[in-house]
Amino acid sequence: MTASDRTLTTSLPLRRGSEGFNTSQDYLVKGLIPAGALCSIYGPGGSFKSFLAVSLACHIASGTSWGGRRVNQGAVLFIAGEGGTGVSRRIRAWELSVNDEMALDNLFRVDCPIFPAAPGSIEQVILATQDIQNMTGMPVRLIILDTLARCFGNSDENTARDMGAFIQGCDAIRYHTRAAMMIVHHSGKDQERGARGSSAFQAALDAEFNVRREGRRNAITLSCTKMKDAEMPEVTAYDLEEVVIYTDSDGEPVTSLVLNDEPRQPDDDLLSSGIPPGVPHITRNHTALWRCINQRISQNKPCTRALLRDDLRAKGINVEKKFSRWLEKLLREQLIVLDGEQIRLPDTGE
Repeated sequence: MTASDRTLTTSLPLRRGSEGFNTSQDYLVKGLIPAGALCSIYGPGGSFKSFLAVSLACHIASGTSWGGRRVNQGAVLFIAGEGGTGVSRRIRAWELSVNDEMALDNLFRVDCPIFPAAPGSIEQVILATQDIQNMTGMPVRLIILDTLARCFGNSDENTARDMGAFIQGCDAIRYHTRAAMMIVHHSGKDQERGARGSSAFQAALDAEFNVRREGRRNAITLSCTKMKDAEMPEVTAYDLEEVVIYTDSDGEPVTSLVLNDEPRQPDDDLLSSGIPPGVPHITRNHTALWRCINQRISQNKPCTRALLRDDLRAKGINVEKKFSRWLEKLLREQLIVLDGEQIRLPDTGE
C-alpha cells in the first residue's frame, strides 16, 4: 500500500519525486513578472525606475501587452509612499499617450506609505484589495510599493532582522491577496554591488530588475539580475517621451514623461565589454562574468570557476543557481575555452 492509498497523518504537502515538474507557471507579464511573485525594481536616484513601475502598472490594469509580452490583466494598487502629485501625473501621461486619453479605472493609488512590518498596515492593504475587487469586479494582481525606504518606517534596512520582518509582511499580503508585489528600491553607493540594504531582500525575491539611465538621455536600460524559476530576459533599453498633461492657471504647459515600452538595444556601455554585438540573449550577468574573466586574464591571474564565482559574489550577484548557465553560454558562443581547470580566451590565430 502506498502513501497515497492511506490517510496521511502529516499536514505537510507531500509530493513524489518530480511530480509537478510540468506545471505551467502563471504570469503577470510573460517572461518578466511571474504571477503572485515578490519582485523588485532597483536603481539610483534619477534612473526613471518609478516611470517603469507606472508603465507596468498601467499595462497590467488595461490588459495591454508590455514590450511585446502578453499581460494577465488585473487591478493594480500603487502605494506612492513618497506622496505628492508625481505618480498621478505619470499615470495621466500614460492615459493620454497610450490609452486614447481614457482614464484607467482599474488602477488605484494610495498616496502615503504603508508598513508591511506592521500588522495593522497589512490588514489595511488586504481590505483595500477587497474594496477594489468589489468596485471593479476584478482581482488585484499587482501591488507596487514605491519605495522600500518610504515603507520601511524607522527600521534599519541594513539588518537581516528588520528586513526579514518587512519580507514576512510582504509575504502575508501576497498570501491573503494572491497578488504579486513589486518593490521599487534604491541601489547602494556602489551600483555594481546591487540594491541597497540587507542581502536578505534579494534572497527572498522571485525576480529582480536593475534600472539605469542611459547616458544623459530620457532613456533607461533594464536588466534582470535575478529570475528564480525561469530564463533571464535579455538586457533591453526603453525611451521616455515628454507629454503635456494640462495647462496651468498661468497658461503654461505642465508635462510629465511616459515610457515607450517598445524595446531596443542599449546604446550605452552596459554591453561594451568586448562581447560581439551579434551575440543573442546577453544579460547583465553574462556581461559581469565576461568582465571578470577578462580582468583576470589581462592581469595574468588564475581564472577558474571557483574564483569567478567569488568575483561575482563580491559584486553582489547571486551565483548559486545560474552561474553554470552563464558560463555555458559564453562557451557555446566560443567567447571562452576551457583548458583543464583554467578558463582562457580562444586563440585568434594572429
